[in-house]
Amino acid sequence: MTTSPSRTFRRLGIYAAIILTATTLALQVAGHLTAQATNPIPAENQLTGNPRSEWDVTGSGDSSIQGFATDISVNKGGTISFKVTTTAASFSMNIYRLGYYQGNGARKVATISSITGRNQPACITESATGLYDCGNWTVSTSWQVPSNAVSGIYIARIASSSGASHIPFIVRDDALQADIVLQANDTTWQAYNQYGGHSLYLGTPTRGYKVSYN
Repeated sequence: MTTSPSRTFRRLGIYAAIILTATTLALQVAGHLTAQATNPIPAENQLTGNPRSEWDVTGSGDSSIQGFATDISVNKGGTISFKVTTTAASFSMNIYRLGYYQGNGARKVATISSITGRNQPACITESATGLYDCGNWTVSTSWQVPSNAVSGIYIARIASSSGASHIPFIVRDDALQADIVLQANDTTWQAYNQYGGHSLYLGTPTRGYKVSYN
């Protein structure tokens, strides 16, 4: 499954909930693991991080650059690809992990520079259901997730000279043994996603009845 091009799903409230959940989860998991030393999340969340002014965007981001990840989640050590449409000749991508980070909310973990821009083809539509599927886009770039990456919710901030947008995705740690598991509300994100003109709740002339992770 893949994430989608635009996030119009009350981003600020959801991001705040994600950061709070990630912090609470870290504390709870630390108490349930056999030894805290086996859980890297508390130590990760205590790092300094990067200021919100650096990693955040307004609303669903700039319409001139939008994109999604080819999978909603990836295990650490794996590879995740991104499909981006932009009017710019090139763009960059900074990848952040969301967390407490001394109140900063995120920490930059990777940078991919000088990515060739592409104005992607029109997405596939289905008039009967309102489906809007951009799976026909071409991959713009990929990220090899480090084998020591800490699990959590990540965002790729794609930016050109015109503006910036977010691509959220999840890094898993399939080998980590813990008593608590957090499942992200990615289906809810998609339900509120209005990229293409409507979501499962809103739209013109009617709401959609089917959504895609593309």
